[in-house]
Amino acid sequence: MDLFSREQTILRIIVEAYIETASPVGSRYVARHSGLDLSPASIRNSMADLTEACYLEQPHTSAGRVPTGRAFRFYLDTILQLRALSFDEESFIQHRLGAPGLEISQLLQRAAKLLASLSRQVSMVLAPQHDTIRWQQIDFVRVRADTVMAILVAQGGIIRQRLISVEEPLSQDDLIVLSNYLNTHFRDRPIHEVKTAILHELQQVHGALDALTARALQLAGATCLESDNDRNLFVNGTSRILDHPEFADLQNARELLSLLEERTRLYTLLDKISLDHPAVTLGNEFDDKQLQDCSVVSAPYRLHGHPLGLVSVIGPMRMNYAKVVPVVDFTAQILTQLLQSR
Repeated sequence: MDLFSREQTILRIIVEAYIETASPVGSRYVARHSGLDLSPASIRNSMADLTEACYLEQPHTSAGRVPTGRAFRFYLDTILQLRALSFDEESFIQHRLGAPGLEISQLLQRAAKLLASLSRQVSMVLAPQHDTIRWQQIDFVRVRADTVMAILVAQGGIIRQRLISVEEPLSQDDLIVLSNYLNTHFRDRPIHEVKTAILHELQQVHGALDALTARALQLAGATCLESDNDRNLFVNGTSRILDHPEFADLQNARELLSLLEERTRLYTLLDKISLDHPAVTLGNEFDDKQLQDCSVVSAPYRLHGHPLGLVSVIGPMRMNYAKVVPVVDFTAQILTQLLQSR
């Protein structure tokens, strides 16, 4: 069914009224707010056509209509007009995230807390995957005769630290020479490429390496090859689920809370979302029954044009997208700027 101007107007009125009230919308309400010179009976006929085309559904015989996932998708793609953030709103986000001295985990945790507050939804901020970021600098610090601290700094100021046991003592001067060698060879290369190069050189030319190269690669391997590649996911605002009528039923609330506690399922969910641009993914577009009445608004944050992670909120499908999408997108933009400046 192609939606003409009249049907689009009726659908917009119903979707926006449902977003605001969470209640079925009747023909009299549509007649009063649509600006169409039509009687309630004519509007009922149009609503019946929209119901037959699966844009609306009638929860009870005597009730009005509620929009379906198909209606929300049409609304998002065709009708929705986003509300630009005010200067004060943008300044507030910049000020809250731009505090000096924050480590990357602190910055992302703060972004999750801020996003949950501004959107009044559950927020999720996905940290960068260690292997995808680029090597910037490695330094070694002598802790004891048999122990070295490796400090790997990736682009964006992302830091990984690891204590490494060494069989033969190394002076601090030795460690500086080794770190200079590694930084010369690996700076600006993705960590996964560095891992491959280290394995190749250690395995293919084993026994033919000079002492300096061998020690440098062994220390780099101990730092990178054994590094934990799990991605942190910062979730905030889970109690806000109970603010929405959709989750007044305790069983529905428990199911969503259970999902938010299962990191593996959340990673799977977020992996299905595009990292190319801001996106709204509706619950019926996920292969998970517990998300059928939900939606996820997401935007990637980047470093030198490459997506690093994802800023998201999850809430009911009748989310106020005109407000939430710009907040999520601008938060991702500020994270991009902050990481770029490090």
